[in-house]
Amino acid sequence: MENEIMENKDSESLGLKTVIVRYMHEWKLFLMAFLFSLIPAVLYLVFYPRTFDFMARIQIQEDKDVSVSGLGMGEAAGLMRSFGIGGSGVGVNIEDEIAILSSNRLFSDMILELGLNVEYTRPYSLYKMYRDAPLKLSSDTASLTALDSEYRFAVSVSGGKVTVKAQNKVSGWKERFTFTTLPAQIRADGVTFTLDFDNGASIDRNFKLNIKCIPVSWVAEKFAENFLIEDLSKSSNVIEMGCSDHVKARGKAMLNTLIGKFNENAKTFKQSKDRPMTAFVEQRIDSVLSELRDVEAALKAYKTQHEMTLLEADVVFYTEQMKELQIKIVEMETQSYLIRMMDDYVKDPANRYEVVPSLIAGSVEGEKSGGNGGVVTSYNQAIVERDRLLKSSNENNPAFKSMSAQVDKLRNSVYLAIEHANRSCEMTLVDLRAKEKKLLDKMKTVPALEHEYVGFKRQQEILQGIYLLLLQKREEIALSHGQDYEHVRIIDPAFVLKKPVGPRKLYAAVGILLFTLVLPLGYLFAKNICVALKEEYLRTK
Repeated sequence: MENEIMENKDSESLGLKTVIVRYMHEWKLFLMAFLFSLIPAVLYLVFYPRTFDFMARIQIQEDKDVSVSGLGMGEAAGLMRSFGIGGSGVGVNIEDEIAILSSNRLFSDMILELGLNVEYTRPYSLYKMYRDAPLKLSSDTASLTALDSEYRFAVSVSGGKVTVKAQNKVSGWKERFTFTTLPAQIRADGVTFTLDFDNGASIDRNFKLNIKCIPVSWVAEKFAENFLIEDLSKSSNVIEMGCSDHVKARGKAMLNTLIGKFNENAKTFKQSKDRPMTAFVEQRIDSVLSELRDVEAALKAYKTQHEMTLLEADVVFYTEQMKELQIKIVEMETQSYLIRMMDDYVKDPANRYEVVPSLIAGSVEGEKSGGNGGVVTSYNQAIVERDRLLKSSNENNPAFKSMSAQVDKLRNSVYLAIEHANRSCEMTLVDLRAKEKKLLDKMKTVPALEHEYVGFKRQQEILQGIYLLLLQKREEIALSHGQDYEHVRIIDPAFVLKKPVGPRKLYAAVGILLFTLVLPLGYLFAKNICVALKEEYLRTK
């Protein structure tokens, strides 16, 4: 048995040696394949553009509201803490920030800013020019954003004339234009493009250029796949961004512009939230101040009528339990008032497509979700998205109609949330007042007028608290606008890494090795198969 195994191993070794020796006799074939493989390898190393990696690092700043205690608002600070409004910084969710940085919308803004949706190439060249093209094709932002198919322009400048062959393969549109001067307008399928000279070029210079205008969203999708955006670590707010390009100026410009658009988008969103809040606060301050004056006048008349001068001595009769109960009633009355304010605001036809201010939205969502992720938040986000669509399109846009329908549906959910919060508040108030009445009945030493006085005093405290809260919010917004808000802090602006990533000599070496081995071996194998088949055929014949 062992002898048979040894014989098999010897035969296999002998067979392998025979194959190797047979192939070594064909060394000329391998040499020719090696010399031939040098051609594509050299062409790759010579003509493939030098590609570099680019990197940038940013830190997301926490959006910290102005501290309530720092303004010394006293009772308003307590009320705001009770309802979870203001007074604390907003945490940073790095995954959300990365999602925004990677969004098609942000990349589209970056591409429009740099004009990367328009590609310029020389005839028979794969090199895409960047800011060195002799011509510039442009259009208005709305038209470029709404573009849904690719337009191609073959431009020839010769003999003092500019000839443009334009086409759109999707719609089948094709037309030829001739101009004697630039700038000139090219109208294509309802889109107006403007063609002009750039970088000192003139009509006296003869050249040819191919131009492609690609939909912005397509280019944004392609660029987003080639960008690397990730958090530096799970415990930090630092985001690392990277990309590759064969033009150093374009690679750095893409990263820096993307960061700038991200910061600008955060500022715009913050301002869009503050505008309705400011208008609402100013309106309610006047209304609450008028109500507070009426209550104070009624309280003064009541005290004069019943000769209640030593009010502090009368309040001493309240027990600690009554004080705690009164605080709870004040808080619930305030919340009920805020809910009514929100109900009036939402049901006002003038505010049908206005963002609900977070000051009153917290009265419905504050206890449940802290104002984050509730139905009012979803409603506000839908309105902001609807306004953005309206700015970039018109009311006949299907996306705009769909978003308007979604806003109307969410508004009904807001109505239900307000109704539920109002019922809950009323039930709590009924329970608290029942407990209050029970305590007051036990306080036989308290004058009969005390109960009515407590009602006046409570109403005064409620209005005072709301008035101070509104003043605090107005001051907070004013201070926030006065600050130079930056959502991101740039740690490392875009820079190019030292070592190029293309062309790679390793790829060329691997290509030469594979070409030198695979092609001759494949040829010899096929040749042996053909010879064997021919011999078998002759033998059987």
